[in-house]
Amino acid sequence: MDEIAAAQIVLDVEIIALFAMILGIVVYGYLRRKSLAAPAWFDPRPDRFDGLDFIALLFPIAPFLLKPFVERGTSGHALDQSLVPPAPSVNLLLTSIFLTIFLGVMVYGILVWVRGRDLNALFGLDRLRLPTLVLAVIIGGVLSLVVCLWLLAGVSTGYIEKIFTNLSPQEPVRMVQESTSSLQLILTVIAACVAAPLVEEFLFRGYLYGTLRQFTTPVFAAMVVGALFAAIHVNLPALVPLWGFSLLLCAAYEITRCLWVTVGIHAFFNAANILLMLTVKQDP
Repeated sequence: MDEIAAAQIVLDVEIIALFAMILGIVVYGYLRRKSLAAPAWFDPRPDRFDGLDFIALLFPIAPFLLKPFVERGTSGHALDQSLVPPAPSVNLLLTSIFLTIFLGVMVYGILVWVRGRDLNALFGLDRLRLPTLVLAVIIGGVLSLVVCLWLLAGVSTGYIEKIFTNLSPQEPVRMVQESTSSLQLILTVIAACVAAPLVEEFLFRGYLYGTLRQFTTPVFAAMVVGALFAAIHVNLPALVPLWGFSLLLCAAYEITRCLWVTVGIHAFFNAANILLMLTVKQDP
């Protein structure tokens, strides 16, 4: 029962965030039109999003947004073994990596082939030199670990464990804990430290945040994207830490205007978590 209640809370957060996103676009659009400064719904400039970009965004982001609904539907129809996720396997990991890469190619295709966007101009990919980029990633990664992993995770997990018991760990955590071969572990690292940071950052921080930021405000866009990013991981104990992590990534993107920084911080954060889990796993 706790798994069902936890899944429902995550689903409620996503639904609220989606409603807030739609309402925010309408309200901010109305206010901007009143001041005669509404963003164009069709803007062909390569460094700006427009309304057609937002509509096209629905296709690659749909699998992520539907995941909490699917998880809640599964939990709602069974209370025994179906609540236990399948054990990690090489085939499962390869499928996950393939689907993530496929979504990344879809995002690239929509932006470059369909809309004719310049990714360097749109996401600031060539904005920073390598030494500056590496320094920004290290600073952001360490800050993320301190704030999200030790501060937010410690507080939220302790509070949630008082209400819910025996909740399943987050999927990447479970994959590391239950890996039975070096190949599984290598594929888990590739999925968590390469595929996921690259695709999720281009989709959530670059595409979704960039679009919402242009049609609303940076603060509103960061809050909505943070809620959606946390909800798609479908894990109640990780909800607050991942929300905070997303806010830090949005802040890093605002400060540097280079999406490679958020990709690097995301990869740094996931890699550090995997190392910590492996250390704990190897303890006698």
